[in-house]
Amino acid sequence: MTFANSLLALKWALRDIRGAWSSFSLVLVCLVIGLAAITTVHITAGSVLGSIQKNSRTILGADWIVRQIYSPVGEKERDWLKDRGAVISETAEMRPMLINPVTGDSALVELKVVDDLYPLYGSFTLTSGNSFSGSTANGIILEPSLRGRLNLNETGMLQLGTLKLHVSGWIANEPDRAGSGRFGLAPRVIISWKDFLRSGLSTPESLISYDLRVKWPEGGEPRADEFKAAFPQSSWRLTTHDNASPQIQRFVNNTLQFLTLVGLSALLIGGIGIANGLKAYFETRLTSIAIYKMIGTPQPILRGVYGWQIAILTCIGTCIGLVIGAGLTWVGFNLVRDMLPFPVDIIYTVEAIGVPAIFGILTMCLFSLWPFGQAERTSPLVLFRHGAVDVGQRPSADILIILAGVAVALSVFIFTMATDRLFALSFIMGAFICFLIYAGIGHLVRILAARHASSASLMIRLALTNLGGPRNATVLTLISIGIGLTVLASVTLVDRNMRGILTENMPSDAPSFFLLDIQPHQKDNFIKQLNEWPDARNLIMTPNLRGRIKSVNGIPAEQALKDNRERWLLQNDRGFTYLSLAIMANQPAHSKVTSGTWWPVDYKGPPLVSVVDDVERGFGVKPGDTITVTILGRDITATIANVREVNWTSFTINFAITFAPGTLESAPHNWLATVIAPPDSEADLQRAISKEFPNISMVRVSEAVKSIQDILGQMVMAVRIMAILALVTGIFVLAGALTATRSQRAYDAVILKVMGAPQSLLLKGLCLEFALLGIIAAGLAGGLGLAISWGIMGPLMDLGWTFYPATAALIVSGGFAVIFIAGIAILHSILKSPVRGYLQDE
Repeated sequence: MTFANSLLALKWALRDIRGAWSSFSLVLVCLVIGLAAITTVHITAGSVLGSIQKNSRTILGADWIVRQIYSPVGEKERDWLKDRGAVISETAEMRPMLINPVTGDSALVELKVVDDLYPLYGSFTLTSGNSFSGSTANGIILEPSLRGRLNLNETGMLQLGTLKLHVSGWIANEPDRAGSGRFGLAPRVIISWKDFLRSGLSTPESLISYDLRVKWPEGGEPRADEFKAAFPQSSWRLTTHDNASPQIQRFVNNTLQFLTLVGLSALLIGGIGIANGLKAYFETRLTSIAIYKMIGTPQPILRGVYGWQIAILTCIGTCIGLVIGAGLTWVGFNLVRDMLPFPVDIIYTVEAIGVPAIFGILTMCLFSLWPFGQAERTSPLVLFRHGAVDVGQRPSADILIILAGVAVALSVFIFTMATDRLFALSFIMGAFICFLIYAGIGHLVRILAARHASSASLMIRLALTNLGGPRNATVLTLISIGIGLTVLASVTLVDRNMRGILTENMPSDAPSFFLLDIQPHQKDNFIKQLNEWPDARNLIMTPNLRGRIKSVNGIPAEQALKDNRERWLLQNDRGFTYLSLAIMANQPAHSKVTSGTWWPVDYKGPPLVSVVDDVERGFGVKPGDTITVTILGRDITATIANVREVNWTSFTINFAITFAPGTLESAPHNWLATVIAPPDSEADLQRAISKEFPNISMVRVSEAVKSIQDILGQMVMAVRIMAILALVTGIFVLAGALTATRSQRAYDAVILKVMGAPQSLLLKGLCLEFALLGIIAAGLAGGLGLAISWGIMGPLMDLGWTFYPATAALIVSGGFAVIFIAGIAILHSILKSPVRGYLQDE
């Protein structure tokens, strides 16, 4: 089409659309709701990620951090850095117990040891307003949350290891709190190197992370690869400011992906309303289209007229959705700020605005092409055949090709933007299957209702006729409401299963405490004290070493990784252990061998390991393959003897990689233990252990479970909000579909009244119709929700699934109520249709 013809089509489109804006309210609402939700998610996530990038050096606390466990980084590395102009600050981190010697209260803390150069970037502030510089020389600095947990006053005395220290300040802002790799696990405590070395916590076996924080002169930062290449056999890990807070970045990216996909469900459900609304609009324009054709208007111009109208609607709806989404970001952003330990500003990036806009445009195109294609095939004979309008014919071949192209483009775009493409593909396939199921069941219900309506009683016949009539909304109702209910049901059932695992279904041998950093010389006395404690039982101890996976079958671990979902195996240092007759002759509890065989109790020979099935999936290994790990700077290559399946939700001790006897016994290491105690004596046991062994860290399982529940609760709430938006969109779609049938339903009601049918009978028929729809849609949503939650908890997360009938019943009854109430509320007014008015019109 020429430029002149395009302008002519635009002129006619603007003239034709005047006075028709009320017809587009449903179209715009259905587009705006889903688009606004996706925009809010993308702007929020983009702002967090952009703030991390903007403040990367402050968040990391350095340009580089060189971290090594058990011992400080060597002199050769320090010399390499200093020769290139680096300023180096030395820090260390560990998780000891902090004790109030007066009350005996204790708490697990994140200890950071700092020197006089700390912090290299950012401003460390105290609640008193005093300078941080020199504060650690006068004692210990704490997070305010410890005041209540340890019953402290402002300048009280605390014990760390064997050292007693005065409280010299309370932390207001720690600039690099999110860059340590242990963000949010316990309250922060800061002391000086001088006090740390006097505390007795610094032993070769203690799990301490020693950091070199590096600040480069401006413009003088070398390539990180050069540093790594200079020390190929090193056991340290290098983190640069380009990856300042990987934990938060991974969490934000994963949350962004999941919420985007759920929001996209709302947008696609809204697409049904878009198609329905445009179909209703085009039905009012069939005469105009017939006139255009009668006067010989070329097809490109005719398509241009209504193509411009769709484009105008798309622009208006997209802009409104983007503006509302941006506004919602401002409303809820303070909640995000409160959750993060670094400054976060709202950042409007091209990606944060562009991605939702593309989703909106593609969705609008996808769902407008079919009604547009049907309308353009209107015959000029419509002008001579009043009432005989065929709007149900298939669009032309070129429109169908474009429609298929848009569908492919939307799928490819979703797939391309996903961080976990397998998950995105699963979501797309799952949504498509749910759509087919609801559409198929809807058509089946319509056919069965039409077939059996004539043989039923009058009330039932009224309901079945509406369900199976030529202008019924059965299929649209099931699809629009059902998919939103399915998402909500799935999320609710997964949440219920997770809460059940964490609180109700824990095995009887689940421990009360994890005890870390038990030194070799403390082992015997520790066992003796636990055995003498009257209520303590089921003490289990195992060696604990830290290291990393270096290679698999001779291939570097990064290259050997085949399943990115198991990347956690390569992030940070992993725990390793060994089994022997003196420790545990058989395989660990709550694990079973799925392939290979367990080694003999008295095994003597080359290094063997048992790996969990996560390692098997991650690297594609099997018994007989080799794996090389680096522990304390030494490479150890072992043959995989067997693969284990582990129930991690038991909270009992299990390691991803366990060595057979004869390999690790002589390596310096500490011990890890678990013990069970009655809930009412946990605090007393913690005080007793902390008093006798102040270096031993105690993790109370109940507190860890509560932290997990809090995190899951926040995620589930966000997903529920998106699912509810999908459900609300479905209600709007339902309203549009039912509104389109109001005229015919009102006419039928008048005829029945003339025939003597009481209004109560009409009401009962209407109630029965939506009761049947509610039962079918809610039942399907409950069934699909059960299946999806089983798939997530079982095959995907490998956590086990439990059926909770009360939760399932609540979902089904809630879904039924939504459909029943919405249907009656939308259509109840037709029962009052005046007979006289209709008869006069006739």
